[in-house]
Amino acid sequence: MDDKDVSFEPMDVDVSSNSVSPMEISFVEKDLEFSLDNIKKEKEEITEECLNIKPITVNDLIKNYNRNKVSKKQIAKLVLYITVVIFAFVTYQVKYFKCNESLNISHLRNTFASKIYGQTSGTEKLLKALESDVPNKIITLYGGTGVGKTYTASLILENILHYGNIYHYTMPGFLQKSSDFMLGLIYCESSMIVVDDLNRNDILTVKDHIKDLITKSSKYSKKIIIILLYNCDNMDERFFRKCDNNFLHELKNSLKNIDANKFYIKYESLTEEVLRKCIKNELTDKKTESDIAHIMKNFNVTVDGCKGVYQKMKYLNII
Repeated sequence: MDDKDVSFEPMDVDVSSNSVSPMEISFVEKDLEFSLDNIKKEKEEITEECLNIKPITVNDLIKNYNRNKVSKKQIAKLVLYITVVIFAFVTYQVKYFKCNESLNISHLRNTFASKIYGQTSGTEKLLKALESDVPNKIITLYGGTGVGKTYTASLILENILHYGNIYHYTMPGFLQKSSDFMLGLIYCESSMIVVDDLNRNDILTVKDHIKDLITKSSKYSKKIIIILLYNCDNMDERFFRKCDNNFLHELKNSLKNIDANKFYIKYESLTEEVLRKCIKNELTDKKTESDIAHIMKNFNVTVDGCKGVYQKMKYLNII
């Protein structure tokens, strides 16, 4: 054995895994420097800021009060101005409001006979519906394109549309019009509303609006006529447009819960002979039958009926 001394004291080596000598820890946070001078300086700055707050004086309170008072006066003036304008408008409307309380059925019968072609049965049914002495009426004219529905309505309205209780709408404008602004429903004994450009998709859409008009008219014990113009054309499997039987069933079902007398009048498809009459009616000078037959080749009565005859003839320089 060597004479080397390898002995050691137990305390010379610390085998404890958690042993940390207190003298080996040195922690300095550079960002945090606390000193009496710094604390005193910050305290003085805070005190100075507090002292620099401008106190509210009585004059300031008076100014704020006057400012609010002026603002309230301006609002009051604006409200008063709007009220006066509305009152003046309503007064003017009431004073100069004109009501049409009757239709000249005899005149309409003569007009229909001379200007509407191919719908003798339909126009007769329409005249009877207009003549019927019932308070609330919903008259539906339905048929394909160009059969005379809109033209018929225009002949009814041509001499009465300027009255305050006569209304004419197309879709979707009809749905955007509130009955609150329809003064004819209140001031006149009766009213007429014509809604054009309706199609199959509008059957359920307009139902509630129609019901609202009928209800309001009944509330004021007035009479009302609502004329609905429906294009019932539907494309079949051969791509022909025609009105099917389901349309009328859907229409009747949508209106069944509305308290009004309902009239459903179909305008039939037009024939070549009717188209010939429509063309001859637009000609300013006489044409031979051969000329008319040549003109008719530019039209398809099955698709368009008499719709747009005048515009197309003008485009072709025929008139």
